[in-house]
Amino acid sequence: MKFRAGELEFNASVVESSQSASPQTGNPLQLMTIQFRAQKEGVHEAAVTEALQRQSGGLYSLDESDQPEVEWRVRESNWTYVGSEPWGVNHHVWRIEQVERIACELLRLGTVELEPYDYTEEVLPDGGVRLAARALVSEDDLATISGFFGPLEVTRLGISDTPRQMRLTGYVWGERLEGLVVVLACADVRSPRVTVAGFDGDLMEDLEDLIALGAVDVEALRERRHARRRVTNVDAWELIGLG
Repeated sequence: MKFRAGELEFNASVVESSQSASPQTGNPLQLMTIQFRAQKEGVHEAAVTEALQRQSGGLYSLDESDQPEVEWRVRESNWTYVGSEPWGVNHHVWRIEQVERIACELLRLGTVELEPYDYTEEVLPDGGVRLAARALVSEDDLATISGFFGPLEVTRLGISDTPRQMRLTGYVWGERLEGLVVVLACADVRSPRVTVAGFDGDLMEDLEDLIALGAVDVEALRERRHARRRVTNVDAWELIGLG
């Protein structure tokens, strides 16, 4: 197979190939181990650099006309110098994963539907998904969002038609010329865990218990929380780097 990473083009042999389901869409994604030789020192140095720079994508396998066919990310890379200098050759081995570019056209949270103009999501180490979105919102839908407590069905149309059980982990709101804007984050509902580091779970569940027991004035809580969540410039930060 032929690959391109920036200005580097090379032929590689496939040592191992497998498939796994995408945790975001459920589509099958390829994983491969490839190996190639870098006979010149300049090619070797370029391969080392590109392996580091392509960990999020930008490596392409090429078709017969040398056009990009599939995008990949480099998950692992190493090399071994075989032979004696100056006649030896650097052998590179890359573990690569197919990149899945996604775009959320419509975000449905319960009965609320939003068309994000800014959206990002990521896969957590345990395979769960968390997302952040920024969208224009009606006054009624914003009021509905402000009252979300507990798990809800979230559908990311354009990515997957299958609803996920998620929690609203936070939101803020403000205005721009076009109207009200909400910025929100959601994460998959998951089972709690306890390790030597302590409790790893959603502390909002304790609040949900208090609400269910009638120990909290839900409307007063919603109003106080909503008032604190108003921001001056709702577009002042990027959604990446969710912590």
